[in-house]
Amino acid sequence: MTIELITSPAQPYGPNVHFLYQVDSGQLRFLHPDFNWVVSEGADLVAQLLAMISAEDVPRQIETYHQVIQGHYNGSITLKLDTPDGRRWLEISPFLASYESSTVLFGTLKEVTGEILNMESIARYANKKNSILHMLAHDLRGPLNMAKSVVKIVDRELAEPGLRRKTSYIAGVLQQSIDLIADLVAREFLETTAVVLVKKQVNIVEKLLEYLEECKRSEDLAQRSFSLKSSRDEIFINLDHAKFMQVINNLMSNALKFTNQGGAIILQVFDEVEQVRFSFSDDGIGIPKSQLSEIFEKFTAARKPGLHGEPTLGLGLSIVETIIGWHGGRIWCESEEGAGSTFHFIIPKL
Repeated sequence: MTIELITSPAQPYGPNVHFLYQVDSGQLRFLHPDFNWVVSEGADLVAQLLAMISAEDVPRQIETYHQVIQGHYNGSITLKLDTPDGRRWLEISPFLASYESSTVLFGTLKEVTGEILNMESIARYANKKNSILHMLAHDLRGPLNMAKSVVKIVDRELAEPGLRRKTSYIAGVLQQSIDLIADLVAREFLETTAVVLVKKQVNIVEKLLEYLEECKRSEDLAQRSFSLKSSRDEIFINLDHAKFMQVINNLMSNALKFTNQGGAIILQVFDEVEQVRFSFSDDGIGIPKSQLSEIFEKFTAARKPGLHGEPTLGLGLSIVETIIGWHGGRIWCESEEGAGSTFHFIIPKL
């Protein structure tokens, strides 16, 4: 569907029109001076934009362009452009119109580089916060549970009622602290999954490397090794970054609970043309075959405390499966008791 573009001598293309592109000839008829950094007036808009768009975004943006000129697209388009001045983001709100007996695209332009960089910075620090939260939760719950166990042993050996009341009080305080940590992590899980998906193109290898770097900084405390293996240095996928990192956080928390000190946690990423395949492995205690079919259920009977008594609500893997399902993917687990577990999941690229 096209509309008739009305102009006047005073405002040849209207007060809010930043560009006018003639579809038939492929020529840019008008460009607001504020956006001369994008392309030059009279140039082939599509060709110049494609030259600046990141390679991984080109197929998706070509498809979007065809939807626009066929009148099947509504809304704005965000382009990531590699310019001589560095990477910049441009938001385009296009409209299809009839002008001087030809089909044209016109609309508004808005540079959103600052907004995008701010969002990425917030997401990056949110992921660091989540990573640190899970590591601290694990590192704190272990000693607290050990202290509670020692107090119970001492309590059984005491005969004097007054001392037993004091040890009982200490055990109660320790349990409250353990419950508080569990509640904090559980709330973080549930609040994060309550938000609508906001997808964008992400170099997932880069993001996972950043995440594991945070884990490695606590490696001495966690007393486990972390590593990432990837089939390519860069793998781009369209997903909700914050939600995806919640999947990684939950799997990491699960691995830490059931992997002994000195164990290894390995994350692998494989580029498979239309999808990306992930595997998250540990060499921990493993899962009995009889329980594998239940581990993704909410409040499953298969849930059990960690090796150091870390409590579990039985929600972590259910949330993982839910988020992956939102992205059109699926997850499954292979495990052997005493040898560890591997969680495999695939997510479509687009």
